[in-house]
Amino acid sequence: MKRNLIVAAALAATACSFAPSYRRPDNIVPPQHRFAKPDETRSIADLPWWEAFKDPVLQDLVREALAKNQDLALATARVAEARALVGVAGADLWPQVTAGVSAGGGKPVSENLGGPSKAQGRILGDVGVSWELDLWGRVRNGRDAAIADLLATEDGRHAVVLSLVSDVAQAYLELRALDLQLEIARTNAQLRQETLDLFEKRSKGGVGNDLEVNQARADLAVTQATIPQTEMFIWMKEHQLCVLLGRIPGPIPRGKQLVDTPELPDLPAGVPTQLLARRPDLLAAEQGIVAAGARVGVAVANRFPTLSLTGFIGLQARSGAGFFDPGALAWNAAGGLLAPIFLGGKLSSLEDASRAQLEQSVAVYQKTVQVALAEVADASGAAVKQREIRAARQVQVTSTLAASRLAMARYQGGVSNYLEVLDAQRQQFDAQLSLANAVRDELTSTVQLYRTLGGGWEQMEASPAAAAQPAAKPAAGK
Repeated sequence: MKRNLIVAAALAATACSFAPSYRRPDNIVPPQHRFAKPDETRSIADLPWWEAFKDPVLQDLVREALAKNQDLALATARVAEARALVGVAGADLWPQVTAGVSAGGGKPVSENLGGPSKAQGRILGDVGVSWELDLWGRVRNGRDAAIADLLATEDGRHAVVLSLVSDVAQAYLELRALDLQLEIARTNAQLRQETLDLFEKRSKGGVGNDLEVNQARADLAVTQATIPQTEMFIWMKEHQLCVLLGRIPGPIPRGKQLVDTPELPDLPAGVPTQLLARRPDLLAAEQGIVAAGARVGVAVANRFPTLSLTGFIGLQARSGAGFFDPGALAWNAAGGLLAPIFLGGKLSSLEDASRAQLEQSVAVYQKTVQVALAEVADASGAAVKQREIRAARQVQVTSTLAASRLAMARYQGGVSNYLEVLDAQRQQFDAQLSLANAVRDELTSTVQLYRTLGGGWEQMEASPAAAAQPAAKPAAGK
């Protein structure tokens, strides 16, 4: 009866823990994002990537990147390592059992000093058991810290997934923008070639002069120079995408034209509390606080005595046949109490260091939240303004096209000189390039907003067949 009470008391003691209780830091988020519409609760990040990025070719590239990207493979291996370390940290919660067999022989020292020499043999087989009773939660807190590290590592892998999908989408849109710029350059080169042909014809007919011919030839050369430069940028962008896709350098398939890429009509940011439960870097930083708190519990428990139980049972004999002798059985059971008395302040300093690390993890989390909110504000504001910029650039292109046609008609009618034509064509070329950049920036601003909001990484790892299913709502947290 008394022994049962002792065991029950020991088991109850194992529930003790000195780790501070975790609570998410308060008052670090506003009720809504800056630039958000009133009463905005939905978020573009609720969409899975296959709904956010409509181009089928881009969707295929994203799937390939998720399957073959080496940064993601590295992050996945780190998760496997962290999971194994959880097992290492939790192993001491259980009794440690070992088994061994040894055999040897020799002569006693006393017989070597004189008398008959007789060799003796010995065979020993035993099973040993040792168990540290986790009275103060030291082992359990170490395991909990390892679990928090595992969750943070998993969130780090989610961050790689989110970054990978966004990087592929952005690089693809930039590639399509370069394609559009190349098309614009070739079209304008053809237009200027026609202008040069006209000037040469007029010069040969005695109506024009060599000045306007040479000026037209120079403008044509400027435009033609942008063609190989843009082709070089296209190759470099393709190679960047190949690295993201886990490929060797090579061509990238194309889908829809940049100007044909469908826009998302509404880009809501949602509310900041959704951000805390969705962005992987915030989730990882929060697990950093949990891990640091558990390590405070480990540091405090190290200042208290440790109670260990040990024992062994085995057989020992001078020969194999002797194992069957009842006298060959040997066993032992013991308990040990080890308490730190004086270590020069080492344990108290380690506790102070762990508490300082806890404060650091809180500061890191709060800073990460502040940066995340700033990134969302930047991205949501940029998405709105980029639409306005694109609209203005479209008006500019329409106007310069009309001006270019009018200038050519005036020149052919003898109303204006060649400089007006060349200037109008330069403005047209510059306006078309600016519009291509504006379209690119508008679409990439959507990608950036999707990324800064957390972008539904839970759906990113779903099967592509899930695209036909209703999108699952993001989890509220771990």
